[in-house]
Amino acid sequence: MSTGEENGELLSVPGDTIAGNWTAGAAESYTTPWPHPTSSSGDEMDVAAESARLKTAVPSVYLDQWVWVRLTRAAGGTPREPSDTRMLDAVRQAAEAGVVFPLSVTHYQETNRITHPRQRTDLARTMALISHCRTLCSERILLRDQFLEAMHLSFGKPAFGRTPPEPLGIGVGWALTGKRLQLQLHRSSCVVDLATLPELADGFRRATQYTEYQLLAGPQDEDMPHLRQLGYRPEKLEEGRQSRLDWETFFADLLAEDPISAAELRVRVQAREIIHEHLRLLTELCAEYRLNLQQATGVDPARPKASRRRISAFADLVPSVRVAVDVKAHRFRNAAKEWDLNTVHDIDAVSLAVPYCHAVVPDREIADLLGRSKAGPRNATHVLRGLRDLPDLLADLTRTAAASPHRVSDEDWVGQGEEFCMTMEDLQHHGTAPAGG
Repeated sequence: MSTGEENGELLSVPGDTIAGNWTAGAAESYTTPWPHPTSSSGDEMDVAAESARLKTAVPSVYLDQWVWVRLTRAAGGTPREPSDTRMLDAVRQAAEAGVVFPLSVTHYQETNRITHPRQRTDLARTMALISHCRTLCSERILLRDQFLEAMHLSFGKPAFGRTPPEPLGIGVGWALTGKRLQLQLHRSSCVVDLATLPELADGFRRATQYTEYQLLAGPQDEDMPHLRQLGYRPEKLEEGRQSRLDWETFFADLLAEDPISAAELRVRVQAREIIHEHLRLLTELCAEYRLNLQQATGVDPARPKASRRRISAFADLVPSVRVAVDVKAHRFRNAAKEWDLNTVHDIDAVSLAVPYCHAVVPDREIADLLGRSKAGPRNATHVLRGLRDLPDLLADLTRTAAASPHRVSDEDWVGQGEEFCMTMEDLQHHGTAPAGG
């Protein structure tokens, strides 16, 4: 892959060349040549200091979809376990005290894959009431910052430190693009400046809440014909997801035919992750900062082993990439486990949540894989295997939130003591929607 040349010097990242050098040579050549957060004292826990720069300013807990389903059942009066009702109360109290329970793109994807409209709306209601539709920022924006920090530490480019992007925002727009969805009021062909109509500010705020809830719940069956006329094609999204699943199952089939050592497996998974998921972003950053990655990592086609250590060490300085690589490498070692879309989505989710949130509650398999790779301690993140320890952790995070000078500002989002707007009746009550819907 190439973005061009400048002054005769290649600024791009040629994927074939990098892949060849990455996967060539013996696995035991994988060591860290630069000062690395894990090598200064030989203790993985040292990385926590570097990871602290990524954490949300307020205590945050990422709940996997299965947890939200359990909370929804408890909210509906049919808890799976008697303790789930107490769990729901603990989560609500923590949210009211300032602990944030952010959603991610994965939550939107998995919720919209539910075929029963009532199940979707009930689930979205629980999510919206607790999370207020706060979301983790777009993966591309967060990964851009992580790659830049890795480039800075590894190659001195960029030559300056940066303030990380704000990981917490509002709504699906923030999760997809890093920009908050803004409703507009039109009169004739003009957009009305709401600053000139302060009496409408509260109604528009409530209307935005309602819109975010609807986007989380997904379209109703009766809405689909009109949405399709506008170009809505959910099957195209499924094709993209299936392609990513095929990418993992293809490699699993290769490993079944040609097993390799655990060390060699990790390096190959690392190469696949960068090249398949992040090569375009890395190429753009190298061009932007005039960095020749081949020269920086010592790529020499005649000596393919030489650059392998440097490339691997660089990738390990990107926290989300390292989480994904370690989880996938451990899972590939279990040949009896087949890959499915839920696993792909879960890995996407934890690769963002673990570096940025203070606690993560994934499903049991992912929690086990994160535990084997020590992703929790390395990122200063509590990774819970189940719900048993969640109430005590929430109590600790609530105390942290009370003592913290940081607060999530709700002045322009959800007012004090106000319930999230999720019905047309509520909009009509606030004068935002026309009578009769």
